[in-house]
Formats: sequence, structure tokens, C-alpha cells
Amino acid sequence: MAQSTGTTGAGSLLRSNPVTARVASLPTFASFGERDFRWFYLAMLGQMAAMNIQLVMRGYVVFEITGSFALLGGIALASALPMLFLGVVGGVLADRAPKKVVLQVGQFVSVVNALVVGILILMEAIELWHLFAAGAIQGITMALMMPSRQAMIPEVVGRDLLMNAVALNSAGMNLMRVLAPAAAGFLTAAAGGGVIGAGPVYMVMAGFYFLAMVTLAMLPRQEAASSGSSRGGLGDLRDGFTYVRHDPTILIVLVVTLLSAFLAMPYIQLLPGFVKDVLDGGPVELGLLTAISGGGAVFGALVIASLPERRRGLLLLASAILLGVALVVFSESRVFWFAAITMVFVGIGTAGRQAFSQILLHHYVENEFRGRVMALMMLQPGMMALGAFVIGIVAERMGIDLATAILAIALVGISAVLVVVSPRLRRLQ
Repeated sequence: MAQSTGTTGAGSLLRSNPVTARVASLPTFASFGERDFRWFYLAMLGQMAAMNIQLVMRGYVVFEITGSFALLGGIALASALPMLFLGVVGGVLADRAPKKVVLQVGQFVSVVNALVVGILILMEAIELWHLFAAGAIQGITMALMMPSRQAMIPEVVGRDLLMNAVALNSAGMNLMRVLAPAAAGFLTAAAGGGVIGAGPVYMVMAGFYFLAMVTLAMLPRQEAASSGSSRGGLGDLRDGFTYVRHDPTILIVLVVTLLSAFLAMPYIQLLPGFVKDVLDGGPVELGLLTAISGGGAVFGALVIASLPERRRGLLLLASAILLGVALVVFSESRVFWFAAITMVFVGIGTAGRQAFSQILLHHYVENEFRGRVMALMMLQPGMMALGAFVIGIVAERMGIDLATAILAIALVGISAVLVVVSPRLRRLQ
């Protein structure tokens, strides 16, 4: 098992490195005592840096070309549809194939995809359909690889450190939301702004994907996974859906996770338009707002990493309510400093909904179904992009501020109702 190998390697390294030993001895950072988790974590940082840059810059380029909120939502939908329809296939891969190999193949495709778009931008040959095609390719890649990444965490730390590892993983993801988009915004401005300024950023994005692919190679070789079924892929898919449908705990956590992704998270894809039309800002302001949200999420994730394993279902609902309220306030922002303050709380709420949903699913799922359940959780980007498409269309008629507020209010209302009517979720530990 990867866990035993990582523990042995960690022991020798920690004995020779007192700084690492001291960090790993803190309860908040306990998972860093595992060698395999450290390499997994570095690979995750590279991948998340690239993904967060892409999430912001793709929307920025589209809005610079078209000025349309509907097309801004449309480009999000181009990457969402593959995730919605192929994510469960990625779950079967996670349960049947070596997860490390699945991740590295996906990262290689991402490198090529980012390079092609970057070259087209630098040659001033980029067209809207190029961005839609690249978004669809990236959506297919993410759908097939991301369930493996999520399902891999228990293999590199074991169940005893699972809550800590998931929270640290969330903190790292959100740290990249702080650093990567802000750096991308400054780099775009330094390169001249506009569409052409995004070219160097796409090259940096490709470099981060490559870093993730190389770093992941440091993990030990894995044997092919097995779902315990000889019925083939379709049979495994059917078994996975049947398992979720008959497990009320897994089902309710997934419902809350996907619903909150649809109602709240589309703000990320539509932020370029909000910054330009409502706040009268540019790439620097866009990067800073994204970074501030990520900073709040890092703080929230580190707090979660230090919490005892109690009342996690209630905390999931509380995080969704906080996120919804913060987005309602954000939608009323008309000056940058006020928007920046609200983004801190948006980030904290985002960290809570991400971390607690993943922790609860990992804790309650049976191991043979882990990949397929994580695949259903990884429908979140698809639901987020689908929500962005809906908001984008509504924003063309009602304004982006009102469209965002309507969905956020719905999230607050539904979460508050679930606190009252769903004792099963409220009492999950």
C-alpha cells in the first residue's frame, strides 16, 4: 500500500529535517508526516494553480472578445457538459485503473491544450470557437481524471488522517486561488492587457500542469484497482448509482454539495463580467478579488483541519448559509473595497462546503464504491458551469448583480430548511 511506503520514507526524512518534523508534529499539519502525501500535495498545488488561472483567464478572454454575459456563461457550459455526462465514467476509472496513471495522462492533455490556446493568442489568431473547443477538451479531461485525484487521498494517508488530509488539500487548493489568479492578473496587465496579454499566462498555465505531471511521478507505482465486479463498466456504473440511491447519508450529502455548487459557485466564472461592468475594473482587480476569496478559503480550511470530528453535517449546512449570505451582500457591491471585504466571507463559506462535503463522503462511503461516489461529487464543476450559463442568460436581462443575488438567496433558504427538516444530515459526525 502507498501508505506504508510513505510512512517509512517520511520517518527517515523527518529525522534528518527538524523543520519538517516540527511542522508535521502540529495537529493542523499532521498529514505532512506522510512522504506520499507531501508529493501528492505538491502535484495538487501545480494542478490547482493551472486550473484556477484557467478558470479566470478563459472567462476574461471571452468577455474581452464579446462583452456578452450569455457567452461568458456559454464558455462555462462548454466545459460543464462533459463533466456532467462523463464524470461517472471517471469514477469507474478510479475504481478499476491505477489512479496515478489516470492523473498523469489527464495532466499531459492539459499541458497540450493550454499550449495551443496560448500560441493562438500570441499569434493573434485566437477565435471564439477555439476557446469553446479548448473548454470542451478540458472538461472531458477533468471529468475522467478528477475522481481519481479525490479518491486517491485515503491511499496516501489512511483513514486516521483523512479529515486532516482533506482539509489540508482544500487549504492548498484555495491557496492557489489566492496566488494564481492574482499573479495571472498582474502578468496580463504587464503584457499589455486585453486578449494579447493573456498569451503569456496560458504558457505559465501549461508549465504548472507539467509540474503536476512530473511531481506525481514521485509517488510509488500502484497496481490496477478493482471494483470487485466482473460485469464491466456499465455494470459498475449501475452498481454505483444503486449504492448511492439506497444510502441516505451519501445521497443527502451529495444533494447538498451539488445544489450549492449550482446556486453559489457560478460567481467564479461570471466574475470577469461583474468586475468590468459593475466595479469598472480590469485584470488586476479581477485577480485580486479572486485572490481575496481564496485567502478567506485558506483560513477556513486551516481552521477545519484543526477541528475535532464532531457536528460536520451541521457545519456543512452552516457553511452553505454563510456562502449564500456573503454572495447576496457581494451582489450589492459597487466599489472595490466593499467587494473585497465580502469576498473574504465568500471564501470561508466556500472552504466549508468543499471540505465538509468531501470529508463526510470519504468517511461514510464503502471503499469499493469510493471512486464512483467521488465522481458524483466531481459533478460540481459541471453544476457550477450550468449555473453560470443560467445566470449569464438572466444577467443579460436583469443585470449580473440581481441574477447572482437570486440564486444566493435560494441557497440560504434551502440550507436553512434542511437544518430544520433533515436531522440525519444535521447530526452527521
